[in-house]
Amino acid sequence: MSNRKKYKIKQYSLDKIQELNTKLDTDIFSIKLSKNPSKKLDVYERDKVIASIGAIKKNGVPFMDYPTYLEEMGEKYANKRRKLYYERHKNEETIIDGKVSNSWFTKWVLW
Repeated sequence: MSNRKKYKIKQYSLDKIQELNTKLDTDIFSIKLSKNPSKKLDVYERDKVIASIGAIKKNGVPFMDYPTYLEEMGEKYANKRRKLYYERHKNEETIIDGKVSNSWFTKWVLW
């Protein structure tokens, strides 16, 4: 039996994917719980998975993200963690081979 703590999609992430659709004047992007046991979410473009984002530790516990910090620790602490996340990941590519990277979707949807 797995000790994986099930990740629940937060309203923050649902709102962010809706914001992306609004900015692009489309409704083609959506998110669902990932089928990959090492990831939290799959990002879909229409019916096709285009990114799997948000790491889950080998013991099945999801790494914290901005909406989880908001819920559990409050806005001040969540903002501090977001700033540190952005600093750690500032040099990651946002476009790879002409496609938006998993890193970009992670920053948009989870941070």
